[in-house]
Amino acid sequence: MFMLTQEQLELLRKATVVWAPIEAGVPAVMLSPLQLSGEDGADYYQDIARRAAIAVGEPPNAAEVARLDALVDAMPEVLALLLAHGRLPTRAYTYQNPLATLPNAGNFLPEELSELAAAPKVTFELTDRHALLLRAARWRQMFMNAKRPYGDMTYFELDMAAILGEPVERTEEDALPEAQQQRLWKLHTETLPALQLYLLQARIEPGEYERIPAE
Repeated sequence: MFMLTQEQLELLRKATVVWAPIEAGVPAVMLSPLQLSGEDGADYYQDIARRAAIAVGEPPNAAEVARLDALVDAMPEVLALLLAHGRLPTRAYTYQNPLATLPNAGNFLPEELSELAAAPKVTFELTDRHALLLRAARWRQMFMNAKRPYGDMTYFELDMAAILGEPVERTEEDALPEAQQQRLWKLHTETLPALQLYLLQARIEPGEYERIPAE
């Protein structure tokens, strides 16, 4: 069993979903903007503690650092639990956009999400299709699996169509027709704001849950 704590949820609620330009590109969860520079000094630990509502010294002592390291190490499983058990009604939402506070965030976003680089607020229509994809997605730590985001088929859009129950008519290259492929690609990019909404607002209670092993 896994004990989901309020501290873990606090940290995840304040995380930012970014776009990782690996392979075709996938969403990833960044716990602190200081991770962009690879920083793991006192400022990083104090930022993690602040986001998790944990009081630490300035600088944190060795015991506090160990506690924060353990907290961060648990986050892939916390993310998996939120996606498996979190509940969020499908409808239109408006949320404060943490991406807008990150310098150069737009450099990595796909064209379909370019407006997220600067918009302080985002209005997004969450659908059952987004929820299905997020729950079926494969994760490696805090990154969606860039090579196989939804399954093991030749093209990940084929996996998406199977998850969504869409009929497929493959081309000679074993891909989908261009119009369907483009539509599924757009839906894939929309998993970024859909995931941000889940982090911010999906309902889940602290407590004991059956473990979901994280890669």
